[in-house]
Amino acid sequence: QRAFDLMSAAPAVGKARKCKVCDGNAAGAHFGVDSCRACAAFFRRTLITKRKFGCSTGGCAKPRDCKKCRFDRCLSSGMLPALIIRNKSLDEEGSPPIPTVQTSHPDITLLHRLMANYRDFVRERVVVEQEILQASDDCVSPMQTWPPEEPHTFTVYTANWDRTNCIWNRTTEMAVGHLMNSFEELYALDDDDKFSIVQHFIFLLHSAEGIYRASKSLTTRPLEGIFVSYTTLHLFTDYDKFFENSAPLKRSAQIVEKFREINERSSEMLVPILDRMAMTEIEFVALIVIALWSMLEKNDAQFSKIGDVYRKRVFEELHVLYRDEFKLDNYATRLGELMTLSNGLQLTASYVMTELQFLNFFEVFEKGSFTDLILRKTVIKEEPLF
Repeated sequence: QRAFDLMSAAPAVGKARKCKVCDGNAAGAHFGVDSCRACAAFFRRTLITKRKFGCSTGGCAKPRDCKKCRFDRCLSSGMLPALIIRNKSLDEEGSPPIPTVQTSHPDITLLHRLMANYRDFVRERVVVEQEILQASDDCVSPMQTWPPEEPHTFTVYTANWDRTNCIWNRTTEMAVGHLMNSFEELYALDDDDKFSIVQHFIFLLHSAEGIYRASKSLTTRPLEGIFVSYTTLHLFTDYDKFFENSAPLKRSAQIVEKFREINERSSEMLVPILDRMAMTEIEFVALIVIALWSMLEKNDAQFSKIGDVYRKRVFEELHVLYRDEFKLDNYATRLGELMTLSNGLQLTASYVMTELQFLNFFEVFEKGSFTDLILRKTVIKEEPLF
């Protein structure tokens, strides 16, 4: 429930958030505190490199002028060292606050910013998920650390229904801040509109991220499983274990077959395109933006206006990316694959949501559970949407 309460607790329109370390303009929440990217990067580097600083005055008026006072201010403002995840690209003092993006082209600014936000979002989710999973006595890990090409080191656990709901409840809570940091127009929207955006985003993220990461990591075809959250994996041979002792299974014996059908259809639609494309992370971020605002524009005229602006900028930056960074003389095929993937992703998210809403109508999911809450109100039309 707290995730949904946060939507109405967002700052009022026009009220700029300040960095609690240096009093400059905050770029969002970092390590649990509103802060600018420079202070967030400084805090992360200081902890990773274990630097020690001294102060000649014992308390500087401008904390950014003194590294010790700046670090002390980070701690006193409430920044959480537990949210630091070691990353090799951050080991040096001069490293940026996020891992180096694929390109630093000056005409690819929106996608840079959105990818930075996405990586911050992932960092926070990994920490929260691992805390939830490590606290569970019956958690099983099918592998040790996963995987070497990931920017983070973490343990992958076998997914089950109850833990998945717990994790996605916390993910939705974090998604509210992530979306508002990414799309400032959300501050001016009412709570119902914010909910609609978060709802669409959660279903898109679940479908896109789970299958995208599984397609890169699991080599068997047809795909043998999906990431149900960032650090939990569901193998398609383990549906009985996934739903074991869960409320939905007690309420409907058909739940296993319905989820099997959903996952098979989703994989069949998306995996072939992902295999052909070998999609990069910056394209993944672009995909989410295009799919999100394409779905939302069907619901509200103001969503259409906002979405038109973001999609136009994304397409312009993809043009620069393909031409100048990927050095593609003819990128029509790749862009076409990305649009086909966007359409498939929207259809997948729509299908998953409408199927779950149907089950929820018959009270398969417990009232007040995360699944019940995220399914309320908005109904997505299952049709091609780009």
